[in-house]
Amino acid sequence: MQNNTPSISELQELALQLPEKIPYLKVLVLFGSRATGNINAKSDWDFAVLYDQEQREAYVKDNVVRWFELPMQIGELFKINSDLIDIVELNHCSELIAHFIARDGKVLYEDEVEQFEKFKQRVLLSKSELKKIENAKRKNIEQFLQKWGV
Repeated sequence: MQNNTPSISELQELALQLPEKIPYLKVLVLFGSRATGNINAKSDWDFAVLYDQEQREAYVKDNVVRWFELPMQIGELFKINSDLIDIVELNHCSELIAHFIARDGKVLYEDEVEQFEKFKQRVLLSKSELKKIENAKRKNIEQFLQKWGV
């Protein structure tokens, strides 16, 4: 597969085929450099997904390889190299990653209208909340460096 760059609207059009291929998928969002337009030669493809967990478990129950097929299915559908695809599960990511996906992400597929909008309303952080997280991370790094005498 080649590494081409389809537009957001082309991806959204192709994504209409997703329910056939990935029946448990509820939401697919493009985020990262490809969503913001800051693409360079080394840009990968960052996708965030929301699943119906019960459907997914039933779908993979008799074939454990299916747990790992999503990047290949997305790559095949969008005609992009699956080695360049990273997937984040919205139900299992950090609050900071969820915030940036909500802020910058482009919806490619939703099985119900406004699902991503509801997610955004739930996870977007205020500037003060972001500052708190940043300060906590800085403190953790400083403690780690002190522990190692750096």
